[in-house]
Amino acid sequence: MKYCKQCNLKIADPTNLCPLCQSILETEGGKEQPKEAMYPMVSQQRKGYNLILRIFAFLCLIAMVVLAIVNYFTYDGLMWSIICDAAILYLLVTLRYTLFNGHEGHTMKILMQVIAVMMLTILIDHTLGYQGWSVTYALPTIILVADVLVLILMLVNLRTWQSYILLQIGMMILSAALGLYMLFCHIEHTMLAGIAIGVSVVIFLGTVCIGDVRARNEIKRRFHV
Repeated sequence: MKYCKQCNLKIADPTNLCPLCQSILETEGGKEQPKEAMYPMVSQQRKGYNLILRIFAFLCLIAMVVLAIVNYFTYDGLMWSIICDAAILYLLVTLRYTLFNGHEGHTMKILMQVIAVMMLTILIDHTLGYQGWSVTYALPTIILVADVLVLILMLVNLRTWQSYILLQIGMMILSAALGLYMLFCHIEHTMLAGIAIGVSVVIFLGTVCIGDVRARNEIKRRFHV
């Protein structure tokens, strides 16, 4: 069993870094870890993954250029290549921050996914001749789905539930930004966005109130206050 001094947690997973703060773990009881287990043979695998990602990114770049050229010569009033290019970029972001990024915790990966999906949705709406469905319906729905996912992850990982506070704060910021945009742009249908803002705030306040000391310590540790 390994131990993290910074987070005061025992880590049972076969890793040398704390999944929360990325600090080097110590073996419980002060015993030195065997050298053969301290440096697992992962560098070659990571280099192979990075090579695959670079090759895939190069192929995606070629595909984006080809789609833009085809769209230019067959233009009929719709720049459909922008949507295709955005979907390709989203795929690259997904691969980069979920499959090939072992340093980031899954909290940041989820947050990056939410932001990427929101940007892709807005781009599709604008490309198709902005009708407002992305801001009015799609973005609040994405935030609500992310809020539900946070609750599920907290229930599944009860031992480390406080690590999802950062994700809750991210959802509050995104929902608040959406609400301010709709307010200043005088968008009429704001009910779903209001629900998304309320759910995000309630989840965060509930976590802080119920979590008490552990929740406050996590906030202090994350923001160094």
